[in-house]
Amino acid sequence: MIIIYFLIFSSALSIDTHLRKNHSVNMKNGVPIDNYNAKLNFRLELRNIADSNERKKQWQRKLIHTNTSIDCDSNASSNPLWRRYFNGIQSIYNSEKTFRNPNMIDGTCVPLHKSCGWPSGTQNTAQKLPLYVLSVGLEGSGHHLWTEILDQPIFDCVWINGRHYNRDIGDGVPRTTPQELLNGFKEQFQLRKSGGKAPCKSIYDAEDSFPTGAIRKTGRVFLRPDLINLQALDGVLFHIKYLVIIRNTTDTAMSALRRNFFSNIEMELRSVEHTLTYLESALRGIPCHKIFLAHYEHVLADPKSFFEPLSTFLELDSTAKELLKKRLSKNGKLPSRKAHKLNKYKDCQGVEDNTCFYRIQKLLDEFLIARNFMWPTFAANGFDLIL
Repeated sequence: MIIIYFLIFSSALSIDTHLRKNHSVNMKNGVPIDNYNAKLNFRLELRNIADSNERKKQWQRKLIHTNTSIDCDSNASSNPLWRRYFNGIQSIYNSEKTFRNPNMIDGTCVPLHKSCGWPSGTQNTAQKLPLYVLSVGLEGSGHHLWTEILDQPIFDCVWINGRHYNRDIGDGVPRTTPQELLNGFKEQFQLRKSGGKAPCKSIYDAEDSFPTGAIRKTGRVFLRPDLINLQALDGVLFHIKYLVIIRNTTDTAMSALRRNFFSNIEMELRSVEHTLTYLESALRGIPCHKIFLAHYEHVLADPKSFFEPLSTFLELDSTAKELLKKRLSKNGKLPSRKAHKLNKYKDCQGVEDNTCFYRIQKLLDEFLIARNFMWPTFAANGFDLIL
């Protein structure tokens, strides 16, 4: 057996960036198996498309909506109840301050959401599985806010740091299979049953941020839920969806530094880089109709715009919809970007607090903006929201 490793390199917005993965290929009489041929033909087909915009559309149709056999909601783009949400999203992703390429939005699920909405199309009426929604976002991006919005009784069960995951790497022990994750969930269900509680009809897994686990722990950057293993359980144990929580990345990183999650700034920056690169890549394996983009600044500035699209995405009944509408009825207060004391870090030793804060903020901005082509979904700047 011959193992062939290949990496596909192309521009930041090209299809090859999102297909970057090691592939193990079986050879028979010197000829690759069909799976390899299909991938190669697909890559060559896309490279023969001269127009870059058309190439993006091909990528979106063939990859982001992978294995999706659902009907597109053709009324999504013209739905007046969704228009405010889409207008806000569009203005966030069109930020000239954040993006070097104004077409970076094409590398996200937004175009498909605007054209298709969030049709469910995955429930088996003969066996209706519990809805399971995972919040996906960097620590500091608004997990607590969304727990308040979606808390019981909108969701039957809300798991806050449930620790039911077999994570990517935990305590030095790699855990890599969907079966191990399935066993972890079953243990959680058994604990609930032993406590005399009814089975969960719907679950919001609320505050497992990326990364998670004990602060300042060695190897903490690898402590996170495994989206690939979780998606393997869709239609098996749960009807799975993902609430992708996004906040201005510099503010998110600054929040972790302010709370002393890392012992030095360099480790925080590398943690953000590693985590967002993983998330962006992992989300490529999930169809867009299972993903909802929720920007922190957006929901604070215009919460009412979320009501109709989010209700549709979560497939809420009339009672839950009324409660969600009430919780989204008042605008929040955008976080101030005031200077925090960061004198615990060596970069701030002997430097006045405000001077140090803005020095670190500039460092974070430059580092993250230079790399945000690697994570277009998370790169938008909510502070540039124009309603």
